[in-house]
Amino acid sequence: MSKLYVLNEPDTGRSFELKEGANYLGRSHENEVQIKDETVSRQHLRILKKGNSYFLTDLGSLNGTFCGGQYLNAGIEVEVKEGMPIAIGMTLLCIGEQSLGKVMPFLDATGLSREIGEGSGIFAIHKGKTNQKKLESLYKISKVLALGLPIKDKLGKVLDIIVELLTRIDRAAIILIDPVTTKTTQFIYRSKADEVHARSVFSLDAVSQVIKGKKAVAISDARTEETEIELAATLRMKEITSVMCVPIMSQSDVLGVIYLDSLKKPYGFFQEDVALFQHIAQRAVPAIEHSKFTFELEKAADKLLNEHSC
Repeated sequence: MSKLYVLNEPDTGRSFELKEGANYLGRSHENEVQIKDETVSRQHLRILKKGNSYFLTDLGSLNGTFCGGQYLNAGIEVEVKEGMPIAIGMTLLCIGEQSLGKVMPFLDATGLSREIGEGSGIFAIHKGKTNQKKLESLYKISKVLALGLPIKDKLGKVLDIIVELLTRIDRAAIILIDPVTTKTTQFIYRSKADEVHARSVFSLDAVSQVIKGKKAVAISDARTEETEIELAATLRMKEITSVMCVPIMSQSDVLGVIYLDSLKKPYGFFQEDVALFQHIAQRAVPAIEHSKFTFELEKAADKLLNEHSC
């Protein structure tokens, strides 16, 4: 029988035998594999073992299942190879001890350094201040997004956490759009800049490029950028030194963007932070979609009441 390994806190080093057939993972003790992580749903994921093959199915979890460079669609079965990193909530998993080395690129992408545990072959997450703060921030953001608050208040609190996490950025914004018309429906921002710069225009070129291209844009230093030359030039005109803009995606629809910039200092973020903010963006999707559904429901109810009153 192959084993499922837990690669980070709070269950670092634990392993679970995967039986033939269905193996359920989640926070509840009723699962074959119980994961003690509050960002994991009570019944989060199913791993189906068929001989030497493994198939994942996300069970409609709150924070999703990340594997193979993308989030799984709930209820859709996807084959996973041994050694491929699997992230549920804030927990990293891997099937097969012999293939653990393959998780290194995934850990690097999220900015987490690691050490190889002697004998066990399990990676221990390095608890340096920077990386630990990122994990704590992800946990705080997950908690905020689960609160029963209006979406504007939730996203405002998320921005507060982001501004505290990245000390070199000056401004942060979450811009929600209508996926069909691309018109802005919500604009929430925070600023640490002085009053003059706080009111200066955000890089709408960066926002537009991300919405159209459906992929992140990151410029660490507009003064020396060589790949995004045209965008870098517009940033210099607006006195923006570095910018990162990440799409908030639901399936193939863009629901909005997370936008960060620094006005005077280059390198307001590290390159691996792009992956971190893609993760944050994906975690925001259920809250945004729930808010939209609630709004449409209330609008329909108001229309019905008005029709009856007439």
